[in-house]
Amino acid sequence: MQRIRIFGVTLMAIFAVGAVTSAVANAENTKILPEPTAGEPLTGTSKQEGKGSLLTTGGNLVTCEAGTNTFTFENANTGSTHVLFEKCSTKILGSTLVCTGVEDKEGDILFLGVALYVLALRMKNSTETELVAALVALITQFHFTCKSGLIKALVLVRGCSASLTEGIEKLTKSTKDVFKEFSSGESEILAYLKAGTTGTDTACLTETEVNESGKFELSGETGSATNTGFKKGGKEVEILLMN
Repeated sequence: MQRIRIFGVTLMAIFAVGAVTSAVANAENTKILPEPTAGEPLTGTSKQEGKGSLLTTGGNLVTCEAGTNTFTFENANTGSTHVLFEKCSTKILGSTLVCTGVEDKEGDILFLGVALYVLALRMKNSTETELVAALVALITQFHFTCKSGLIKALVLVRGCSASLTEGIEKLTKSTKDVFKEFSSGESEILAYLKAGTTGTDTACLTETEVNESGKFELSGETGSATNTGFKKGGKEVEILLMN
């Protein structure tokens, strides 16, 4: 894994995000039904389907073979997420390095964050975006270490990640979150609309730094996860994700 350099979002992407501001202003807010409350929160679990990866714009790649998530929502849009990635690794100079979070089992990486079910801006091409329902994670900054023998890299991750939500607008026992790249190391969702606001989008960028260089690089995630086991106030429920 080479030392990471600073990378900015392409101007075309920024212009495309700005171009849909008027459309965002007229969009209806997303919400989860039955609506969670602090007294009766909605809980559930997610399971990663196959491998998941984090790729920087400089070509640095971390891959995790499996992953699970437990989440809790206390209102129609906001909750918390507890994600554990398993069997994580990267390659440097032909060697495979095992990546491990702080106080985690070897190969495991834990991260915590705020979860949002909101409208987001998805890149269709370099000049067009579309409004989609998305699960956004506001990442609590974390780090992990990748090592093999004397080779070692300290990786810091911060910012925000977003995935396209599938299985909306119907009563269901399962939904799906899909992470895709728009270009190498750049996620297809780069901004979202805060619940209850109109006309303003908020950037959602994952940034990664290696070996305390002080230089962060844009990073994109790939993979998918299925969400099941929904409970409201401890009772099993089907949910309806409104868009």
